[in-house]
Amino acid sequence: MTTENLAQMGAARVVKRVDAAGITVIEKAPVSKVEYAFYHQVAPELHGVEILTPALLAADPSARALTLEAIPYPVSQHNVASDAILSMLARLHRFAPDKKWHYHTHRWPEAQLELSLQLLALPREAADVLRRCQRDSDSLFAEAGLISGDSNAGNWGQRENGEFVLFDWERFSTGHPVIDLAPLIKGMGSPEEYQYLAMRYCRFNRRSENNLAREIALAKAWIVSEVITLLHDRQKADFPHFQGWYRRYLPDWLREVQKII
Repeated sequence: MTTENLAQMGAARVVKRVDAAGITVIEKAPVSKVEYAFYHQVAPELHGVEILTPALLAADPSARALTLEAIPYPVSQHNVASDAILSMLARLHRFAPDKKWHYHTHRWPEAQLELSLQLLALPREAADVLRRCQRDSDSLFAEAGLISGDSNAGNWGQRENGEFVLFDWERFSTGHPVIDLAPLIKGMGSPEEYQYLAMRYCRFNRRSENNLAREIALAKAWIVSEVITLLHDRQKADFPHFQGWYRRYLPDWLREVQKII
């Protein structure tokens, strides 16, 4: 199960259609202010260093609507942690932010933690580990590097020429690279998977592998809290499915990752 595609919980309506020129396009509206500004302010800058996003074909500011290039081929969870994608994310993470750009605010407040614990009804030992993750999560949001904020496999596609393209930028922000690395691992993953991904990422962006592995675990825990509370708050139909999955798998996962956090 893949649980991290947070952008799919947004309010925008997405339509795929063929335009008058016979070209398949994506229409998305109303997008967030962050995503609307991203395609106008940020995407042109990122393209200069081969951080690829869909081409902006048209925009309507009154409706906050975007017409975007349709990316024809999906990327599987198996392929989303390829070297090509890791290197593109590393270029994004090293790109200097601009204070004039619009950013989504990422954080893990205590109120969100407590609501997620109420919704998940975890055993006390597991709940204590999740509380510890929240107490140690400041490092996820303190860094100033750029992040996509939602790098799940469902937000990647490939062009006909094989180029990987990242879309759904409504959670574009600054923060720790692990916010983009954690969703590349299917489900909750394991400490061994975190260490392996950290090792591979550090070939493109030199950092402490051990610290990255630990912080991937913290990011995974935060994403759980984000997902379950957003599903609940927005009354999404698949809330019971996610709730049941988390209740089954989180206790064992939290017992495992407490060794590295």
